[in-house]
Amino acid sequence: MPLSERQMTRYAGTYRLVAKAPWETLKAADFGRPDWGAMYALKPNGQPNGLLTPRQACKLFSDACFMLDKTEENPRFLLEKMPDCTRKFYKKKQWRSQLLEAARRVTMRLSKGMGISTNCPGEDMFVHILVTSAFELGWNRCRDQWEALEECDKDRDLNRIVRACAHEEMASLFRVEGVAPGVNFKEWFKANDTSDKVMHNHELEGFVGEHEEDHGEDDQWLPARGAGGGGSGLLNKLCRYGGAVLALLSVRRAGNH
Repeated sequence: MPLSERQMTRYAGTYRLVAKAPWETLKAADFGRPDWGAMYALKPNGQPNGLLTPRQACKLFSDACFMLDKTEENPRFLLEKMPDCTRKFYKKKQWRSQLLEAARRVTMRLSKGMGISTNCPGEDMFVHILVTSAFELGWNRCRDQWEALEECDKDRDLNRIVRACAHEEMASLFRVEGVAPGVNFKEWFKANDTSDKVMHNHELEGFVGEHEEDHGEDDQWLPARGAGGGGSGLLNKLCRYGGAVLALLSVRRAGNH
């Protein structure tokens, strides 16, 4: 359904103007069967032409699809990888839906040979999570997808990708307790470049999506801050204060001897 004139005005400059990715259709069509070897071809000397080797591009694409599938099954999957300060926004269906669309755009650009490319803060966050999760997700999970591609001595150098793509501003949010000063999460899906060419550069030819519905309500599956449920807040606090607790126990043990 096309957007109304009122919606066009309201969503000006944001990715709400762009139709949702036809994700299930794309998956069924295997994204048009990306030719990783051609799109990310190595130089004659066997070195990468750009940042990614064919195998790295294929792995990151597979990792992105895996994370999106897991999040569709259970929204907590991506929540656990997000900064604590985004929690109250993530629990809103509309915001989370836009974040997942941002992730899909990043994934689709990879499948088109555009490398790791972003055009809004929401996409920056997903790229940061994607590249920093590459070690954890490993290579064997998707071996059947990349094994036949040309090998390069840079394939396993994932640190090179992290150094190039991990976003310092996004990384700083993981160190924030409570509200992030100066960050407007409601504007995370405003495009940096609002030209039609760039805002639609993720789209795959022949695949047409639809505009998403409005969702404003909170989801009850997300526990409030400080409540039980094993959310990212609890995990972050355990990591943050674990060292201090161990130090205190060490002092007490020393005093007992």
